[in-house]
Amino acid sequence: MKSQKTAIQNENLTLLIWKLAIGSALSWELSKLFGSDHPYLAPLSVILTIQSTMDKTVSLSIKRVIGTVIGISVTVLIARYFSVTGWNLGLLILFGCYIAKYLKFDKKVLHQVALTILFVFVFEHKTKHYAIDRMRDTLIGVLVAESIQLIWGRLISWKRDRLIKK
Repeated sequence: MKSQKTAIQNENLTLLIWKLAIGSALSWELSKLFGSDHPYLAPLSVILTIQSTMDKTVSLSIKRVIGTVIGISVTVLIARYFSVTGWNLGLLILFGCYIAKYLKFDKKVLHQVALTILFVFVFEHKTKHYAIDRMRDTLIGVLVAESIQLIWGRLISWKRDRLIKK
């Protein structure tokens, strides 16, 4: 019994590795195709959102997008008036996370808000289009993750159906 459970866990890890690798490569190339100067953001979304099931992947993808939208909004609207310091970063994260809390989002959204504020605050001061790349590449990454989950799920169902027919 234990060896069967271990075999299933190993198979699941193998599937995850393939999903992460394919999703990262595909999202990077799509990001570049759509003009991103920061194509690493799309695979970041794939890596952070792909889960063991389609439902979990979609749920986390939605939370990532919501957190990204809130974080970008706060940073773009307010941060241009702030210099890049740890104290200002802390104030922006405080403000952004309280907005998410007020809107009754969970802690996964709060984490996305904080991450987005961190990166947009720092990089938007250096390249004026980082926020646009962040939003576009996040969407590309979550859509690729969801597509991979959907395709993989269909392949597994097809394979299972073929085995049952035999």
